[in-house]
Amino acid sequence: MVIVLKVGCQKLYKRGKVMQKNKILGFFLFALLLVSSSCDGGSGGTGDILLEGIVSNPSQFGEITVTVLEGNSRRGSTTVNSLGNFGIRFSSSTGVVTLKFESDTFNAERPNIQVVDQSTTNLNITLQLNPTLIIIDRWQVFQDPISFSGSQSVDYNEAQAEFNLDGNGGNCMFSSGTSFITYRVKSISITDCREGVRAQSAGSIILEADEAIEISSSRDAIVALDDAFIGVGQSSNPINNIINIESSGQFGINAAGDSVVDIDPQNQCSISGGRGATNVNSNSSVNTSTCTLSGG
Repeated sequence: MVIVLKVGCQKLYKRGKVMQKNKILGFFLFALLLVSSSCDGGSGGTGDILLEGIVSNPSQFGEITVTVLEGNSRRGSTTVNSLGNFGIRFSSSTGVVTLKFESDTFNAERPNIQVVDQSTTNLNITLQLNPTLIIIDRWQVFQDPISFSGSQSVDYNEAQAEFNLDGNGGNCMFSSGTSFITYRVKSISITDCREGVRAQSAGSIILEADEAIEISSSRDAIVALDDAFIGVGQSSNPINNIINIESSGQFGINAAGDSVVDIDPQNQCSISGGRGATNVNSNSSVNTSTCTLSGG
C-alpha cells in the first residue's frame, strides 16, 4: 500500500503493510491534513473533467476563489495560487458550466464553458476591472480517445478552442450505431493514433476548424464503413484552414459500404498513406476536393 502525504505542498511517499492505529499517528495525520488544505492552486474536487488555467494578473486582486457552477449546482472550487494557477476536477451532467472568480475586489462569471468527459480544459485568463470582465486569452482542450456507440453524442462548438487528442499509439476517435461526434473549433490535432478517425454503422463524425486540422496515424487515418459519414473541413468563418491527413502504414482515407467521406479545405490540403492516399470500395463516396494525394 502506498500512502501519499502532503507536507508544505510537497509529496512524501511512505510504504507499509499496515497503518498502526494510535493517538500519535492520528494526530500526525490530522496535522498533515491541515497543512495540505492550505496549499493553493491544487486540483479541487473529483471527476473525469479537469478545468485548469492560469490568471495572468493575480496580484492585483488578492486571494481569488474559482468556482465551477452547473446551473444552480456547485461542482467544485479552489483558490488561485501566487503564480496564478488553479485546477478543479469535477463531473458534468450537461457539458456546459460557468466559471466564477471572486475576491475582495473582483466578482464575475464566465458562462457557457463547454466541457467533455475524460478531458482537460486549459485556459489562459486575464481579469479586468472597469468594466469587470473575465477574458480568455487562450483556450486549449486535451481530450482522451473517444469511443461512442449506440446513441451517444458530443456536439462541441467553441471558436476559441484548440482541440488536441493524442492517441499514444491507440485508436483515437470512433463512432458506431447512431452516435455522432462533432467538433467545431479553432484548430484540431489528432495525432499518434493507430487508427485516427473511424465511423461505422450509421455513426457520424464532423470535424471543422478555423485554422489547421491534422490527423495522423500508423494505420488508416480515416475509416468509414456501412452507412457512416465523416466530414473534415473548414468552419463557417475560416481564418486559414489547412488540412493534413496522413497514415504511415495504410491509407489516408479508407471507405467501404455506403459510407461518405467529405474533405472540404479552405486552403492547402494533403492526404497521404503508406499504401495510398485513398481506398474506395463498394458504393462508398470520397470527396477529396482540392487536396494533394500521395503515397502507395
